[in-house]
Order: sequence, then structure tokens, then C-alpha cells
Amino acid sequence: MEVSALSSIGAPASIALLLALIAVGYAILSHTLRRNDSRKYPPFAPGGVWGNLRRRLASGAAFWMLDLANELETRVFQIEVPFLPPKSLVVVGELAPFRAILTDPLSKKPRLYTHFRSIFGGNRAPTMFTMNGSGHHEKRKAVAPAFSSNHIKRMNKVALDKTEEWIKNTLTNTTGSFDVSKEMIGIVVSALSETAFEYDMTDEEKQIFGDDLKLTLREFTRKGPVIPLRRQFGFLVPERRRAVAAAQNLNDLARKILNAYRNKTTTVKGTIIQLIEDSDAFPTEDEKLAQLLEFLVAGHDTTAYSIAFTLIELAKRPDEQTKLRESLSRLSPENWSSCEQLKRVVKESMRLKPVGRSVRESGSDVMTSKKEVIPKGSFCQLNFAVLFRNPDIFDDPDSFEPSRWENPTKEMMDAVTPFSLGKQNCVGQSLAKVEMFGIIARICSEFELTLECEGILDFSLTVKPVGTRLIARKV
Repeated sequence: MEVSALSSIGAPASIALLLALIAVGYAILSHTLRRNDSRKYPPFAPGGVWGNLRRRLASGAAFWMLDLANELETRVFQIEVPFLPPKSLVVVGELAPFRAILTDPLSKKPRLYTHFRSIFGGNRAPTMFTMNGSGHHEKRKAVAPAFSSNHIKRMNKVALDKTEEWIKNTLTNTTGSFDVSKEMIGIVVSALSETAFEYDMTDEEKQIFGDDLKLTLREFTRKGPVIPLRRQFGFLVPERRRAVAAAQNLNDLARKILNAYRNKTTTVKGTIIQLIEDSDAFPTEDEKLAQLLEFLVAGHDTTAYSIAFTLIELAKRPDEQTKLRESLSRLSPENWSSCEQLKRVVKESMRLKPVGRSVRESGSDVMTSKKEVIPKGSFCQLNFAVLFRNPDIFDDPDSFEPSRWENPTKEMMDAVTPFSLGKQNCVGQSLAKVEMFGIIARICSEFELTLECEGILDFSLTVKPVGTRLIARKV
């Protein structure tokens, strides 16, 4: 008797395969109908799936979605991405829908975020950044005391001490240029490790950490999520195998930090590591290690690269440096954080070169100003650069002009939200702001910066300047 292909693999598998084919077929049909209905939905960007994939993976293509927005002359559009089942990404850089999606209590992080768990080792333990719902809330609530005003003061003092040490060793006693990203990363990582985890990372550990993190971020945040079947067949790809090994190295470092903490006889109450170690929100060893690593990664690169971008923009504008230095000179160092000119410089830098972005699955239908619908359940990238350089909100949006913040409109203030919005905004934003103000003010109060090498922009989890070198001259 002849046996059909479906019956030969067993009834349960046949049913699963049939349901999968129906789901894919339905998704393809829905996608095709939406693709051809330009009156109802945001327009599609040119290039198709593979053209946009090439743009995304190209070196130096940090703000490629901003380029598309300018080309299309719209701030809301769709990009075809190689997901299975087929799905488009809605890029949102218009103020009203941007805020509506982020603040909607029904919006949530998509499954895409689970790719980030691979950064923290092979066990892929859930973390605050990669979760929704009660799990996210419990973890966030557990670590929130680490960002009290007293802890922020303590952590910022250490960051400033590290800055003083760096100024003495790098700017005062040596000549020549310095790699601004590398140096700011060094300061922030050292301060974070010491204050949040009570661990003194060696220079060798910081170098290995940076190298391994670069491998894992490139694989698990840039390539893995958009290249079909890369996870399933990654064992055949040498680059992915190296990333998996690097992720294990990061996990080993987290274990070393945690064990060192456990062996201490005296510790500081309320630190991130103490709260992770003692809270029921992190019940397993894998969850403790993953959460520790997540804070180590997210807590250093966004702050360090934002500082680097600000120093770069100031190096290009000696007039703005002079204005800032004169403003700081009228205040004591203890009051630098209240300097209005400093606040304007930092805000403008974060507007022009935002290091982050948010991705959400929309919880409700959202209408754009052009009466285009972003349907409930859409895969949305809330792209900071596309919104922060929206010409409908900002005059001369591609220029660094801190003076625009002397008398901003409500739209301007509502638009620039570099730490995101809603219930899943950045838990450490208060610390980041204080460290940025302190480090930038300290450097610019004493040194004049000039640009030696422009470098390039790159991105993985964050946008960053690569190879940019500055020269500092004492004034």
C-alpha cells in the first residue's frame, strides 16, 4: 500500500507541519495584501528584503534608517525583513505615534529581544531587558533601590575619581591624540565594576571583556535576528561559533565577579550585585549571572558612547567649547551639574547622535498624521534618530546647535527622549545623566579638544564612534 509523505512522519508531526504551513500561508497572504494597499498603511522602503539586509549589515551604516526616511520624505514607513513567517518592520519617527506606542500599557517587547539572551551564555536565562509583564516588573522593582540618590552620588564620585586618574595619566603626562570611545569606555567600565559589583577589573579583563562583547553583539544583535535560520545552523558558521565561545567567556567573567563578591567579608548594602544576589526575583544562578552581565553591558556602553559623541561634537565646534568652559568657570565644580549650558550641550548631542533605539510590538492600532494605520501587533522600531532629526520639529536638524534648547517648543521637549518612555524605560537613566554631566564638565573645564581623525559610525546594540581620535590641549 502506498504511504503518503505526511503519514510517513507520524500523525502528530503531520498535524504540526500542516498547521505551520497554514500559518505561513496566511502570513504571506496578509503580508501581500498589506503590501499592495498603499492607501491604508505606511509606505514600504525601496530595496526589498535583501537590499535592506545589505544596508543594515554594511560597515558604518549606523543611521541607515534615517537615510531612508529622508529619501522617502516620511517619518513612518515599512521595511521588509527576512523573518519567518514574513513580517515587515514599521519604522516610527513621528512624534504622536512614537509616544503612543511606547506609553501604551498593551505594547510589549517582541520575541526579538530573546536573541539578546545569547550574549549572556548558552543557558539564555531571562533578564529584565528581555522580559515583559510581571517578570520584568519584579526584576526591575528588585534592583531599583540601587539607583537611589545616595547610591548615584557614591557611584558618580568614583566615576569622577576615575576621570581624574585618566586625565593625569593620559592628558597631562602624555602627548598626542586619544581614541575617545576606547578611553570613555575604560573610565565608565572601571567605575561601574567597582561601584555596582564591588569588583576591580584589571586592564586585561577589560580588554578581553570588550573583545568578547564586540563578537557577541555583532552576532546576536546584528546578524542573528535578521538572517534566517542562522541560529539553527550557526554551528556551521565560524563567526557564530566564535561568538558562542565569547558569550561563554562573558558568562565566566560574571561568575568570577559574583564569586568574588560572595567571598567578601564586608560589602556595601543596596548595590546592584547585592540586590541580584539576595532577591527572589533572580531565583537561579543562571538568572543572577545573566542579570549581572546585562547591567555590565547596558550600564557602560550607552553612557560612554554618549559622552564620546558629546566630546566629538564639541571638538568640531570650538565656539561651543568656549561658551561651555566660560559657563562652567562661573560655578564651583560641585555645582557644574546645574550648569544650563552643559545641559543644553548634552541634550543636543544626544538628539543629534542618539546611541539607542526601542523596539515594540504595538498594543493598539495607531494612526499617523497621514491617516496611515499602524495595526495592533505590528513589529515597530521606535527610531530615535528618525524622530530626533525630524525637520517638522527641528530647524536645521542635522546640525549641532545647543542654543536651540534656550527656548524649546513643547514638541521639541516631547520628542527628545533618549532614555525611552513608558514602563520599560531606562532604569539607570539618573546615573547616566549625572556621570555624563560630571565627566564632560571636568574634561572641558581644563582642556580644549580638537578633532584629529573622524573615524566612522558603527552599531550593534548601540550606535558608537569607531576610530575617532581627539587631541586635548590644556587651557
